Amino acid sequence: MSKPKFAIASLSLGNCQFHTLPSKLEVASCLGYDGVEIFMPDFEAFLSEVRAGQHLHLFPASPPLPASDEAFERECAKAITRLAHGLHLELPLLQPLRNFENFRTNEELKAGLEDAERWIKLMPHFQCDLLLVCSNYVPGEPLSEGYTLEMYMNAQVAAFKALGELAAQYGVRVGYEPLAWGSVVNTWHQVWDVVRRVDMPNVGVILDSFNTLGNQYADPGTSTAVREGQTRTALVEDMERMACTIPGEKIFIYQLADAVKPASPISDGPDAPRRMTWSRASRVFPCEPQPAQSTLSIHDENPPTEYLGFLPVVEMTKCVQATGYQGWWSLEVFNKSLMDEDEDCTWRHGRRGIDGLNTLWKVVVDDCWSGSESSPNGTPPLVLGVDSGEESESDESLPSFEGLEIVMKSKLDQKELGEEVRLEHWSAAT
Repeated sequence: MSKPKFAIASLSLGNCQFHTLPSKLEVASCLGYDGVEIFMPDFEAFLSEVRAGQHLHLFPASPPLPASDEAFERECAKAITRLAHGLHLELPLLQPLRNFENFRTNEELKAGLEDAERWIKLMPHFQCDLLLVCSNYVPGEPLSEGYTLEMYMNAQVAAFKALGELAAQYGVRVGYEPLAWGSVVNTWHQVWDVVRRVDMPNVGVILDSFNTLGNQYADPGTSTAVREGQTRTALVEDMERMACTIPGEKIFIYQLADAVKPASPISDGPDAPRRMTWSRASRVFPCEPQPAQSTLSIHDENPPTEYLGFLPVVEMTKCVQATGYQGWWSLEVFNKSLMDEDEDCTWRHGRRGIDGLNTLWKVVVDDCWSGSESSPNGTPPLVLGVDSGEESESDESLPSFEGLEIVMKSKLDQKELGEEVRLEHWSAAT
């Protein structure tokens, strides 16, 4: 098991109103990241800055004044790519393509594909081959007696087939991510059902620890911030099911964030589901240390972690690795602290992020080796069934997750997996 490459979304290094994309790339490189996800609003801010006469040193010839917006965007993408590569950074993902959903007519789908093509055509110039497409909050009542969940999901399959065909023309892969507050699509089960039915090599799943756990485990509208009736044990069982259902090669990237509990329950707003409000203000990096004064009891069904966040990120990460996934670990953290205007904001968040990734990696690997009776978050570790052998510092000597996959499969009823996972079973509203 080789150590994964570490990335961070550009949005998680400070808000683009105060912190430029080039400065974020420079900080990420200094802190030891291997890559940076490009957040579309960060790039759009860069376009505006270049038009205003900034960053001209990034262009080897004269200032970029192409005749068309498309050509201008292309030259700016090339400039960002040159900077990133000069800093020894990759650009593993462009995100997010929103509102690719709820198509009722061919005309609506055509408009959605045209919006997507703008970004897909830019991606070769970023030397980036993965586009993140997220599920969405859909205002109103997207489902009805005349337009059922089955009809909605069938339309999503058709839409992603069309998007996959378009993306393939440019050598681009499409990753489908369920957001925790998606009105219709909000679980890994639903996204995997779409990807499985699309059945194209360039269409896959994007898993995000916050969006998965923030929906299936957490609920910021309750006094405990945990879904009513949910337990950590039940959640881990579902993550084990995920590990036996989604092949590792169909997970195109794994995004990471934890979250803190809200000070008081959050209610849904007219245009802001409670999980969206919570997400934008309260995500934290994985494995950040918890304040020492915490007095929460560990003697309940949902014991606290020793970390600042309370989501079972360690358990999910072990299950993701158990699929055979060998890709990036990439941070995506939203928080009100990203609005800090001082120059150190980018450094603070970047340092917290890289420290969290390194801690998470160590915890996951140590749990594989130790088979200890308790994990750092107060719950029993997953049984890996791995013989540690002799100690070595090389990545090649570290334990694989094959044993975990075998144990999981023996624990689960196989008829619940694969094609027999029923959508309607997983369609609970957020």
